[in-house]
Amino acid sequence: MNHPPPYTLVLSDKTKPASSSPKRTLTMKIKRPNTQQTPITISIALRTSSNGHLDDATISDMEYMLQYHEINFDSVTEIIDETTNYVAGVISTLDDVTAADLDIIVKVTDYNPQAWSRIDLDVYTIDLRSNRREPNSSEENDICAICHHELSAYGDLNTLLCNHSYHHQCI
Repeated sequence: MNHPPPYTLVLSDKTKPASSSPKRTLTMKIKRPNTQQTPITISIALRTSSNGHLDDATISDMEYMLQYHEINFDSVTEIIDETTNYVAGVISTLDDVTAADLDIIVKVTDYNPQAWSRIDLDVYTIDLRSNRREPNSSEENDICAICHHELSAYGDLNTLLCNHSYHHQCI
């Protein structure tokens, strides 16, 4: 059986003349069409070795950020390999590497439907705002799932999908 790839990768770059010492960035954009997460954008310093390939510190930063956002290890390795080769190719085409700002854009579309444990903060915050409410009379003596004080003792509440309620300010 032929499975779809766990991700797709698009590499691109932006160069412009540098006004002072050249600025080098690597921007990773992660989209998850199978989840409700908003796109994730991460920028890190782009550092290269003398042959134009990514240096160990940049590779380490990329690996950490991609794995933190639950891209599986094999995919992370492939993404880094393709990116370092792409960067080396771009660096070799620059007329003067000391006179150009460079931003490498790494667009990852991750098809992992299980990438949920690191819920995107924007989605979570929006969810909290839309779920915020006043306590009702039936919750008068109920206990906050977080601070264990009575729900009626403080202001607004939120309720999780599992029906546990807590004070909005506890999060």
